[in-house]
Amino acid sequence: MIIRPFVLSLFSLIAVALAAQHADAPNHKDAQGRKQGPWVRNWAESAQIRYSGQFKDDKPVGSFTYFSTKGVLESKIDHYAGSDASHGRHFHPNGTLMAEGRYVGQEKDSTWNYFDKEGVLRSTENWRTGKLEGEMTTFYPDGKVAERRYFKNGLSHGLAEQFHPDGKPRYKANFVNGEPEGTETFYFPNGNKEIEGRYVNGNRDGGWMYYNENGSVQMQVLYAQGKMVRQKYENGTFKEYWESEQVKSEETYRNGKREGPFTEWYDNGVWTEVPVKLGPKGGEKSEVERVLKGQTKKREGFYKQDILEGPVKEYDEKGKLISTMVYVNGRPATGGVKP
Repeated sequence: MIIRPFVLSLFSLIAVALAAQHADAPNHKDAQGRKQGPWVRNWAESAQIRYSGQFKDDKPVGSFTYFSTKGVLESKIDHYAGSDASHGRHFHPNGTLMAEGRYVGQEKDSTWNYFDKEGVLRSTENWRTGKLEGEMTTFYPDGKVAERRYFKNGLSHGLAEQFHPDGKPRYKANFVNGEPEGTETFYFPNGNKEIEGRYVNGNRDGGWMYYNENGSVQMQVLYAQGKMVRQKYENGTFKEYWESEQVKSEETYRNGKREGPFTEWYDNGVWTEVPVKLGPKGGEKSEVERVLKGQTKKREGFYKQDILEGPVKEYDEKGKLISTMVYVNGRPATGGVKP
């Protein structure tokens, strides 16, 4: 009877110690089912840690660390005390910082910066609770601006610009709630315009001009509410295609008239997939490329000032020459001659 208080005290001490150990053990939930204390999760069917961190009343607190299936550090998330906000850092496999910014809950917020594997800043974005808001800028490796555009409520809104590596303009347009509106212009590296036209309510409308790098007009295209009405070739070599994506014809224009050689093809080729050539500059073993085989010429000849001039050859679908007609000023000079 004398030792009963001692035994009760001993049992109490053991119970307290066990409770303390249980509280410090990872992956503990309280009586209300809330996560409490240190928490560790492994990848499925693996001893490799997926993430580790601390919870209080089912909310993450302090620093959380995330790892890949190979144990490589992927992310660190530092939670602000008394707030749903946190600071996130994500890493490349080589350990360099890949992205850094703020979260509110699980949504991106405020300014985010993105870096390449060498640690060079490549882009910045501004977010508001999971949606892009404000300026987004991307950079070339030397730090020059490659693109700048603005967002509103997650949609492109306002001026959008792209630049060539030397800083000259590459693209310029305006957006309203994610849709292009007004003039859109593309530029060649030498500063000359490449394409220019207008959007109305997100659709191409009116005349669009396409230019060659030397500044000459390549072609003009007329649109009505996003649909092409007609096009006119001006200067350059142009190809037209069958629905099978095989080339149908190739012609050269000068000052709006056909000038020089032309070729027409049958729609009789077959697209096949062949392995990509392996080697130091080749592709991976599993890569394939699409190659056209078996397509044959239908007709070829020469234009001068938009009229046929000289011999025009015709072929059958097997590629055999079946006739040659000589033209002078657009008119046949001789009858068909079979080889």
